[in-house]
Amino acid sequence: MEIIDILKLIADKNRLRILNILYNKNKTCVCILEEILELNQSNLSRHLNRLKKAGIIVGEKRVQWVDYRISEKFLEENYFVKEILEERLDGGIFLEDLEKTKDLKC
Repeated sequence: MEIIDILKLIADKNRLRILNILYNKNKTCVCILEEILELNQSNLSRHLNRLKKAGIIVGEKRVQWVDYRISEKFLEENYFVKEILEERLDGGIFLEDLEKTKDLKC
């Protein structure tokens, strides 16, 4: 995937929020993402599918839920995304999202 395509994909605020949560929490279930992002299932699925098709995230089925995580291979090949997630998303809505994950369990 070209850098420009990756940047276009993660430029969406909701997808960037998803990546921020997954990066900081390692693995997160869909129900927690729905709760934090306040998106309906359809919209969340659309965002997750775009990230999954691009190879940025992977899903692991757990009974009736799917846990998502960021692909290690993707981060190794695209270090600039890791830098963005580590150093650039340290405030505002991104910090609020991480605070909310502390109280939620799936």
